[in-house]
Amino acid sequence: MLPATEEDARELAPLLRAEDRAEIAALSGREPAELLVESVRASWETTTYRADGALICIGGVAPLSLIGSTGVPWLMGTDLVPVHRKAFMRHSREAMPRWLARYPTLRNVVDARYAEAIRWLRWLGFRFGEPVVMGVAGLPFLPFQMEAADV
Repeated sequence: MLPATEEDARELAPLLRAEDRAEIAALSGREPAELLVESVRASWETTTYRADGALICIGGVAPLSLIGSTGVPWLMGTDLVPVHRKAFMRHSREAMPRWLARYPTLRNVVDARYAEAIRWLRWLGFRFGEPVVMGVAGLPFLPFQMEAADV
């Protein structure tokens, strides 16, 4: 685990899981490399996960606004995430207390078609709202949230 760099973001873009690529396309319609670099720049904490030099995923948490106490957690990965599931799950759970100490509310959306991500977010302790149609593709996304007071 190392802090993510813009170079890591550019490296990840062509390696993204199909589901992550579909989520980016449905929500923003932007090029993955552009969005990943922007996410790394905007985040308070980012992490690049590698195993034997191979890129597994990049995640982080960005402020929702310059004022306020809400963070926006995000993660994009390669097809190697399931191969390294145990370490991935452990490291992602370890990040939650740090992120909640910085941002007492964590909030974002996930593509409602992305069952694996939804299971992982639920396992981390996030609560889900009702689907909301949004993004350039007009597809349903599930809002998810975690409060420091709830943990």
